[in-house]
Amino acid sequence: MYELVFASQNNRWQQILDFFNLKDIFYAREYMLSALRLDPGEAMLFYYTDEDGHGEIVYPFIKRQLTETDSLLYDITTPFGYGGPVLEIHNDGHKLASNFLRAFGEFCKAEKIIAEYIRFHPVLHNAEFFEKQLDLISVYDTYTLQLNAYLSESDQAGADRFNGADASGLTFKKLGTVRHMFDFLVLYYSTVRQSEETDSYYFFTNDYFESLVSALGPELHLFGAYKDNKLLAATYVLTKGETIYHHLSGKAEGADLVDAETVLMNNIAEWGAYNGFHYFHLAGKQPGYLAASDVDVNKPYAVSTAPFFIARVVHDPEAYISTHPIEETELIKRYGNI
Repeated sequence: MYELVFASQNNRWQQILDFFNLKDIFYAREYMLSALRLDPGEAMLFYYTDEDGHGEIVYPFIKRQLTETDSLLYDITTPFGYGGPVLEIHNDGHKLASNFLRAFGEFCKAEKIIAEYIRFHPVLHNAEFFEKQLDLISVYDTYTLQLNAYLSESDQAGADRFNGADASGLTFKKLGTVRHMFDFLVLYYSTVRQSEETDSYYFFTNDYFESLVSALGPELHLFGAYKDNKLLAATYVLTKGETIYHHLSGKAEGADLVDAETVLMNNIAEWGAYNGFHYFHLAGKQPGYLAASDVDVNKPYAVSTAPFFIARVVHDPEAYISTHPIEETELIKRYGNI
């Protein structure tokens, strides 16, 4: 049994998230609406109740139209970031996942949805329930910093010193999400162009950032690292519940970049700790100082790692082949985040 909830049903969407105690920005209706700028379509939420009593599943996604002909075809995707089905388990989680896949497959066939692209959520570990049924692709490891260690008894005044320069001469600032958007975009576009492997999808336009600001309001933040009044690195982060998520970064070209990124990420972590957040999550493609070989156990935080998986599910193979399917390497470039 399932219920399909549309983005216009704000109260019902939130009611279902509350039932799952799901306070994650990537499942919020507001985030889904902002993601429509990147993946035009219709945001909806699939709420599944297992008739065998194994539990419930919530799964928001974007439904995209593929054809302009009389015989309309669609695919679905989780928005940029993370997502995928989240389970509320009463008995057997793997049986719940299996029953859900069967029911969701029937839904997709009825709705002429020929394929789906899932970015699973490394923090919620939802991919593990689907590893036997789906062909999961491991993209990279992600890192979550536990922020409670930043709140040392000897430094309770730390929240007042964020705009000062550190020993390297780098200055950390919390910036206006609108006022400094252009400054960020200059760095962001420069950074994206530096990698020939970056899919064109990730050349996000001003419209996307404007939609983030409009939809998320105080749950969106922008930070920058300066030296001699020059912005060297900047990062947008998303916040909700106990967690800060790194969203997008930009950096200038130059020798001070590693220091600038380190100062920026460490100061965002400090800011988060002093503002009541417990975790700061970064993807494996983020600053090199967080690569597994560089994690310093003497730094003032504990680091946990979790793999990021994506999956492609084909519901109508014949129709899918006709839409020019992409190879796995291209699939990772397009749906593996940036």
